[in-house]
Amino acid sequence: MTPTMTTADSAIVANEQAWAAARLRGAAEALGLLDQRSPAEQRQVARFAVGLLAANVSHADWVSAGLPPAELPVRAVQPQTPVGHPAVLRLARMALRAYRHEMTLEERAVRWRMLADFFTQYVAATDPSLLQIREQAAIAAVNSNDTSAWVFVELENAVEFYRARDGEMGYLTSLARQNLAIAYRQRRTDADLVTAAALDEEEIRRRTARYGPEHPVTLAAVAGLMLSLILQAEASTDAATQRVLADRVLAEIGRIRVIRDRLFGTTAPNATRVRRYEARALLLRGEPERALSCLEYTLAFENAHNEGRQTQGIGQTHYLLARAYAALEQFDNASEHARLALGIFDRHSPSSRAAASARVLVDLFVGQTSRG
Repeated sequence: MTPTMTTADSAIVANEQAWAAARLRGAAEALGLLDQRSPAEQRQVARFAVGLLAANVSHADWVSAGLPPAELPVRAVQPQTPVGHPAVLRLARMALRAYRHEMTLEERAVRWRMLADFFTQYVAATDPSLLQIREQAAIAAVNSNDTSAWVFVELENAVEFYRARDGEMGYLTSLARQNLAIAYRQRRTDADLVTAAALDEEEIRRRTARYGPEHPVTLAAVAGLMLSLILQAEASTDAATQRVLADRVLAEIGRIRVIRDRLFGTTAPNATRVRRYEARALLLRGEPERALSCLEYTLAFENAHNEGRQTQGIGQTHYLLARAYAALEQFDNASEHARLALGIFDRHSPSSRAAASARVLVDLFVGQTSRG
């Protein structure tokens, strides 16, 4: 005969479950504070978080969910928190984010989609925590140059979710619209670039009204518009159109670069990113000497900030340096920077558009340097 659980027993079990969930939620918050630590420390954070999940959550195969192995052997305990609890989804999301330095961009996209598919088995499709994971899976896909139809569905769903919950001017609504604009820029048809620019311009108006013209989130929207315009110019075959767009970019980019330097310092990634945009606009205007000077400063600032880590941003700077040196017909220097760019892109995202573009330059300069 099965013993009947008393009201007191039920209360004790419920209290233990609540405390277990609170511990996981607290762990996610505490470990999230380490988000800017070194890649080695982030790897330990990720594996420690998976160990907490394995020890405190109802049995689940976390490797099949796309998460890394636990840092230490898991001590078997009585499972107390169900797999679909919001605290579990939050800690799992934080663990995968902390593991990002160990993966190429393509691997990140695969693992985020695995995590979304895993939790789809345990929570409703409308669960806010699952929607955040699905949104992150779409963002990771865009970063790996995947702009399939499902990506736009997920990003549009995120915009609608945050709009319904937080309103049109909500901060997360704003970020979701920005992510959608990024996806259009990544897909990069002529219509997509026009759509991205329109989204950027509308976002600038909203953020200026709410935060002011020099707030960092407003400047991020302005930078997004500048990139949309640069891509339109680079896609155009009309020199006059290229110059008009480049002039517009340069007129605005100097303003936001000065503000970002003041707010974050010259070595901050968002400050050096704007310098790369400035160099691209200068190349479009046919001013490779000025572009080269801008990029040399950019590379110095990036190396100082990253302390030897060869990031995607540094790869982009080497790629632009190769273009600038090529425009000056200094093909040995151009070849060297193209090879450095390709090495970085191949390490981070070998199938990306950036890697393909760098590979074209490397092949081109083989012929140029041999003739020289």
